[in-house]
Amino acid sequence: MKVWIDISNSPQIHFFKNVIKRLDKLGHEVIITTRRFGSIESMLSQTDLVYSIIGKHGGSSKEMKLKCSTKRILGLTDFVLEQKPDVALYKHSVEAPRVAYGLGIPSLCILDNEKAIAQNRLMLPISSRVIAPDAISFEEIKQFGVMEDSIRHFNGFCELAHIEDFIPSIEVLNDLGLDEGRPIAVLRPEPVMANYFHGDASFSIVSSILKSMEDFQCVVFPRTKEHRDLFSNMGATIPDHCVDALSLIYYSNIVMSAGGSMNREGVALGKPAISTYPEKLLAITEHMVKDGIKLHSCDPREILELCNRHVHNQSYEKHVFDKIKKMENPIDVIVDELDKIEI
Repeated sequence: MKVWIDISNSPQIHFFKNVIKRLDKLGHEVIITTRRFGSIESMLSQTDLVYSIIGKHGGSSKEMKLKCSTKRILGLTDFVLEQKPDVALYKHSVEAPRVAYGLGIPSLCILDNEKAIAQNRLMLPISSRVIAPDAISFEEIKQFGVMEDSIRHFNGFCELAHIEDFIPSIEVLNDLGLDEGRPIAVLRPEPVMANYFHGDASFSIVSSILKSMEDFQCVVFPRTKEHRDLFSNMGATIPDHCVDALSLIYYSNIVMSAGGSMNREGVALGKPAISTYPEKLLAITEHMVKDGIKLHSCDPREILELCNRHVHNQSYEKHVFDKIKKMENPIDVIVDELDKIEI
């Protein structure tokens, strides 16, 4: 089977690179498309994946999002007509499902953000199958026009695929000039360019957190140039190139992010992870907090207390891994769904 994978955001690289490895082992042919956005290109350049760059992200403007998405659909259409894949596979791409649907190609959509309303309205109704963590209810997905028999739930979360065959490299600490003997905190500010985020793009809770983290070596992954300038003036380490973030999380003591993927990678690696997202939480975040494998707070004082309480807490780590052992690997689910497609 010839599988077309569209990578639309940098966290998807860790997810799909392991999906691709599995598909290669099973004898499938994989073709990859991506777009210019953030650190996607630099991250992909550090892999051995062959990919085609088609289009770019439109930024925070609705007008530019629409224009860039429209141009990308045209480019992907030409690419797919030439390559003739048997199935499309994507995770929160709005262009891939529209091209696949228009050309009559079966498609699998990986969903883990039910709050991305605009994306979900565009991609879910025309996806052949929707694969989602069981934390996201049928009702939540069906509101976007998806039939219940088109939904495949699994027990777990997508970032479990990120760590399949993962071997950490301590070189990332040398790369960033970090001291292995001192505690390390990894931070990520709010997703200010996402259309589902409605907060103040000029403010970030990371600023308040940094003021109380003198005992930690803080590494911040900014989302904008303004973020970079702000946090670098507060003594944080700001990577100026693509780094091995998974290994950094592995050697860190705590992860704090207003986004989702980096926190869930922390959980997958048994690290204390604190969500600092200021709006209504994702279903998967609420589920993980209720399950006791993730934390949430937007209060800097409480966040510091949670740091002190959970860093080096072996019982917490054991609890997390006990829960993960009972979960499904999403790669197994994808392979199973691909096997069901008739071509």
